[in-house]
Parts: sequence; structure tokens; C-alpha cells
Amino acid sequence: MHALLLSAGCQPQHLSSVVVGVGPGGFTGLRIGIATALGLGQALGVPVVGCSSLEALALDLAQVADPGAVLAPALDARRREVFIAAYRAHGGGRLTELMAPRALPYDDVPVALSSVATPSTPAVVGGDGVAVAGSALSVPHLVLVPASSPVGAVRAAALAVRVEAGGGRPAEPEYARLPDAELHRRRAVPGP
Repeated sequence: MHALLLSAGCQPQHLSSVVVGVGPGGFTGLRIGIATALGLGQALGVPVVGCSSLEALALDLAQVADPGAVLAPALDARRREVFIAAYRAHGGGRLTELMAPRALPYDDVPVALSSVATPSTPAVVGGDGVAVAGSALSVPHLVLVPASSPVGAVRAAALAVRVEAGGGRPAEPEYARLPDAELHRRRAVPGP
């Protein structure tokens, strides 16, 4: 962390807060990231603020979308699913949620987004979920931003912009689905 701060021309004592992506995402990755952020915050004596990774990605998608467009950030959730939500950006890091974050199988994404997008007003879908979902997202009411695009990944700067616009939340993980271990446990336990 010291090397990263120094490369940015910053010293640890210059930090006034730590911002961390809280998901949705995988159980282990979120726990490690949030624990690291909380440890840094405690060591530096600064607050730690969480931010939705999907909201941050939506802010970046707004840079390549028409004003007022439906923005649908999609992150690879593994298990042949994506974490997805839908927003409308209002400038300055402000967003209106149109569809709450959830984990969906690839084939269910177009149906879910049809509640907020049409062929005449398509949703702009971007993030690494576009690459993994592939042809399942190739429908008239979705415009796909390639994952290789500069706005195709969650960036720390977008997390900070979202927090500055009032999008901060507690530094607690948002999974949007059950962890693998819980799914395996439920499959192993016979139902009533």
C-alpha cells in the first residue's frame, strides 16, 4: 500500500478516508477486500466507507451512453450468472436505481432488463459480465459495451465519485446470493 500511495504522490497521513467496493461479489473476495480496508482505516485512524461496485461501474458506463440512458452494469458472478442492476445517471455521481442488484443466469438477463429497457430505449450493458454471458445478451433492447472497453471494469476513482455524491454505505459485504458453501449445505440436507 505504501508503494501504491507513493506512486500516486501521496503519503498515508494525507488520507481522510478509505473507500471500498462492497459488491455484489464472491464471499471470499469481498471479505478479504473489506477486511483489508477496515484494517487500513483503523491503522490510519480514518473512516472506511463502502460503495456498490455496480453503482461505480454504472457511473463509468454513463460516460459512453446517451444522457438519460438506462445503465446496466454486469459483473461475472460465476456459476453461469452475472450480478446486474439498472440505473439512470444524473451527473455528478448521482444515480437513480431502476432495478435492484441481483444475481441472474445469463439467459434471464434480457427478460429482467425488459422491465426498464425497450428496443427504442435500450439499456447500455457493460462490465466483465458481458464477456461471460456472450450471445445471451445479444437482443434488440440491450447495447453491449465490450469488457475490453476503458469503462468495462470497476475503477477505484468511480467508487470515490459515487461516495462523494452521497452513495456511501457501511463497509459490509453485499453478496446478492448465497455463498457456495451454503448452497452445498442446503443440497446435502434433505428437505421436509
